[in-house]
Amino acid sequence: MTLRRRVTLMSALVVGTTLVLASVVCFIVMRNELRGQIDDSLREQASQAARAPGLNAADPRPPRRIPQPQRRTGAAQAYFQFVGPTGVSRRPIGSTEPKLPITPTVKAIAKSGTKRRALEDTHADGVHVRMITVGVPAGGAVQIARSLASVDRALSRLRIVLVLLTVLGTAFAALLARILSRPVAAPTEHELAQSQGALAESLAAQRQLVADASHELRTPVTSLRTNAEMLRDADVVPDDDRREIAGEVVEQAEELTALIGDLIDLARGDVPDPAVEDVRLDRLLYESVQRARRHAPGLEFTLDAEPAVVEGAPERLARAINNLLDNAAKHSPDGARVEVALHDGALTVRDHGPGIDPQDLPHVFDRFHRGANARGRPGSGLGLAIVRQVAEAHGGTVALEAAPGGGTLARLTLPAERVETVTTA
Repeated sequence: MTLRRRVTLMSALVVGTTLVLASVVCFIVMRNELRGQIDDSLREQASQAARAPGLNAADPRPPRRIPQPQRRTGAAQAYFQFVGPTGVSRRPIGSTEPKLPITPTVKAIAKSGTKRRALEDTHADGVHVRMITVGVPAGGAVQIARSLASVDRALSRLRIVLVLLTVLGTAFAALLARILSRPVAAPTEHELAQSQGALAESLAAQRQLVADASHELRTPVTSLRTNAEMLRDADVVPDDDRREIAGEVVEQAEELTALIGDLIDLARGDVPDPAVEDVRLDRLLYESVQRARRHAPGLEFTLDAEPAVVEGAPERLARAINNLLDNAAKHSPDGARVEVALHDGALTVRDHGPGIDPQDLPHVFDRFHRGANARGRPGSGLGLAIVRQVAEAHGGTVALEAAPGGGTLARLTLPAERVETVTTA
């Protein structure tokens, strides 16, 4: 194996290893944060329960009622069980809650009669729970458990995103290694430095994407989990508030789904799309405008498009066009007009909103950037970044500028060719 091949393969290995380590660290941090909140709540509830009156270890009969710890508004329903010094559980008569398992750790704490406590993962009637056991001074132990279903679902989604980022990043590194390993003339020192610089930039970009993804996913995941737990707290939350929270859960789930989709699109990066064909850009634009009219019925969309064909991936081009239209609709007041045009391969979208702050213009295509006029509105801050990625992948450019008379003008330029058929709307 030549030195060039060894260096290239080693670089690919370093990229893949770094992405795996970064993804593992991101996953562990998020997992510890979500589970740490549950552990803190369990410790507080267990301390309250252990001090509650009515727990008599000497009474072998099942109690009619076991004292329940106080729960704060928004905390999820906990499964509660008392274990006597002999390791036999005592539950309220007629209780329908899942029976918690009596593990060796639970038996040891119940028998000791001290204030020892232990946290562990287990299953109660098939439900994955986090359980705490705390000793009662009079003998026995209190068990309190909370379901980990919401945490498991959030971590499952995060795991999918991180695996996709790792696989795509490693595939890109392997592709780069294959290209660089082809027999070529010996590079000059300048060419070698450029290659190393490009590799370093790619590695830095992948690291930054993983870091950005973990940061941006944390807020919607935590918010979704909090609202889901409040829905389970039927004894505390009024009916009107519960319906409002349910609506927020649906919105947050849709926001998280859109964010994951945007992250997957960005993670695809420069990976070649095999579905490349001749695309009628004017027809694609017509379909996107029709979609925008359905999604924003309070706005007027006008279209003036000359027939044009561009070689590319139709799904990615449609995504870029939809993002530009959605961005214009988001910043337009009710009843305003959004003007869409296609001439000489240049697609323009002009809105009549408040415009872009001049200080935000250099950063509008950065990942997760939210301008001063966009804060407080729904969105992930990834839409325009995806537009730029699609434009560059198709040999084009995209730019935003202040429109004459107010508003914003977006210009997406692609290497398109004119055809004869006319499309109007």
